[in-house]
Amino acid sequence: MANNPGSRVQDAYEHLVAEISSFRLRTGAPLSENRIASELGISRTPVREALRLLEKEGLVKRTDNARYAVSRLTPQEADDACDLLEVLDAYIARKAAQRMTSNQAETLLGYVDQMRQAAKEGDIAAWSAADTKFHRMLNDIAGNALVANTVKETRRRVQRFWLRAASRHHRLESCSDEHAVLVEAIIKEDYQAIEEAVRLHIGHMRERVLDLLESAALFIGE
Repeated sequence: MANNPGSRVQDAYEHLVAEISSFRLRTGAPLSENRIASELGISRTPVREALRLLEKEGLVKRTDNARYAVSRLTPQEADDACDLLEVLDAYIARKAAQRMTSNQAETLLGYVDQMRQAAKEGDIAAWSAADTKFHRMLNDIAGNALVANTVKETRRRVQRFWLRAASRHHRLESCSDEHAVLVEAIIKEDYQAIEEAVRLHIGHMRERVLDLLESAALFIGE
């Protein structure tokens, strides 16, 4: 664990994001600052700062007793997030089409190959890692840090639910193919195809996340 206070906050933040995104910390789970600090071998202060950052991003919330818990995602919030992703992902892809080099295109297609292999093996963690690298690189190519940060935070809120739903419905392989279609459209600078590829991909994400949230609501009686 790093000694720099800022690095300790980042370490705690990344640890909690990974725990929440992988569902090792489930929706509604209480978050103990003492327990997290003990697990990471740090003081409560960087943990508290990391939780505040996650609260701003909507991944955790304060409970009635002023402690933190993993946030629930409502169908309306998921729908709104997908609306925003559809607009911003299309923007990023259009910007990337204007700037992408052949080497960058090959790298992106390499990430797609990694997704396809992980999907065949049923390795959700490897698929998610390749997907993260894909979108991070696309954001870097587009070159708009403000939009990239907004997209990252928005995608994080729904991605954990989408990954669970996609794995249940064997959607990872077809989603990998959707990424490939998007890259090909970017390479060709075909803006209409970019719009269609993004709309299709986000549409499938929306459908699966809303289905999962509806099923969860029926199960827990919400």
